[in-house]
Amino acid sequence: MKGVYAVFLYLEESKSIEIGAKGEIDFKAGVYVYIGSAMNGVENRLKRHYSSEKNNYWHIDYFTDEASPFYWLAFPLSSRYECVLAEACEDEGVEIEGFGASDCDCSAHLFYLPSACKQVI
Repeated sequence: MKGVYAVFLYLEESKSIEIGAKGEIDFKAGVYVYIGSAMNGVENRLKRHYSSEKNNYWHIDYFTDEASPFYWLAFPLSSRYECVLAEACEDEGVEIEGFGASDCDCSAHLFYLPSACKQVI
């Protein structure tokens, strides 16, 4: 399926993580959501996010080395909806500035979800 997706991840403890060329970023423990698109197959992209054996290429690859994906949603929509979905996350999430958004005008595609953390932790 071609489309856009949201993958939810859990970071067990606060830590600083090297995110490729972005350098070190401090992350709080808790729940995050990453918004992406995969026009060559959402299934394969999600397998990559869940895999521990991959070459790190995208920002999210570095984050999934430390955080555990636990849930996902996928939508058979064109890639332009990736940014629409990311903008919708701004209402509930705290953006990780510039993360996953180097090829668009969005401020971020990774969001920390503090209200979800209260329910999980």
